[in-house]
Amino acid sequence: MNEEFNKRWEQYNNGEMNEEEMMAFEEELEENEKRLSQELNDSNWTDFSISPEKQKAILQYGKRKSYLRISVLAVISTLIILPLCTLGSYLYYGVGGAESKGNHFMETAAVTVALTKPNVAIDMKDLKGQVKLFGMNTELKLQKQIGNKTKAIGSEQIEMFFDKLKKPTISFYGDSARNTEDFFTHPSTQADASKKQVLTTLDKLPEGTVSEVYVSYDKAYTPKEVYSFAKKYDMKVLWNAVKTEDSLSGNQRPIGFPGKDSEFLKELQHTSKTEVDQFKDALAYVNQHPEWAKIISGRPELDLSNRIRYINQNGVTVYGSVVTGPSKEIEKFVKTKRIKSAKVSEVELWNW
Repeated sequence: MNEEFNKRWEQYNNGEMNEEEMMAFEEELEENEKRLSQELNDSNWTDFSISPEKQKAILQYGKRKSYLRISVLAVISTLIILPLCTLGSYLYYGVGGAESKGNHFMETAAVTVALTKPNVAIDMKDLKGQVKLFGMNTELKLQKQIGNKTKAIGSEQIEMFFDKLKKPTISFYGDSARNTEDFFTHPSTQADASKKQVLTTLDKLPEGTVSEVYVSYDKAYTPKEVYSFAKKYDMKVLWNAVKTEDSLSGNQRPIGFPGKDSEFLKELQHTSKTEVDQFKDALAYVNQHPEWAKIISGRPELDLSNRIRYINQNGVTVYGSVVTGPSKEIEKFVKTKRIKSAKVSEVELWNW
């Protein structure tokens, strides 16, 4: 009988039994297990009626059943915990509507880009966000305006873990990858040869083109003054670089705000406030999450607190602008004495 039992045990252990045989054998094992337990608990027992082979089989069966229970419990726990954690992530980023952490991040990203990247904005109609376990992945589509046309220039992918951001992955198309923040000349520095070079370039461009040009002024002007002398020319002011330090010993790359003719201004504008007040409000809002702003802009030296302090003490003045319009019209503007230096960024076929 022991040989027969051993044979059936091997078949059971190797999965060679059909379902009916397996169920019958498991019932036999359970019955033997009960008998063994009863005899072990009986203080008067003197001998085992179950052979050593069957005892060994029962112990192995018990182990297998215990492992199976643990595995099933682990799977069930995982299936319960993961959805709960994911739901918790949705609540973490989404609860509060306009005041939710996810919405704060999106708004901070949009305002940071508008303040730190000249004539660049996030396409708010094409935001892509995916909540994951304890985090959120976001893809921001970047665009700029040249002439009357808005075009896509790239994307910025940002991964968030709770409220911490990882370094973004930025992909640009073509010439848009250039660091245009360096196209401006601070009032504390001397004029360079760029103005002459730009005039030569604009002179060679045909009539049927529109250009995006970065101009730096001979001094810092109020926004009202900039718009006053710019309106004499058939062009648009798209972005203004604001003076936030007396020299370039500190923060060298500019911050600013969309100009009055920018298509992107409509998405950020609060008509009840002046342009200057909106700019100050935007700085204060972004400064609530300074680490986010540094990572989104890719500028660890951003130092918004000192910039805000300077603006509050000295007012909002503009030392450079991004302008767009017919190339020949911008050429006239660059020739004026107020323009200290200039850079041509991009040229498009006529869309004016």
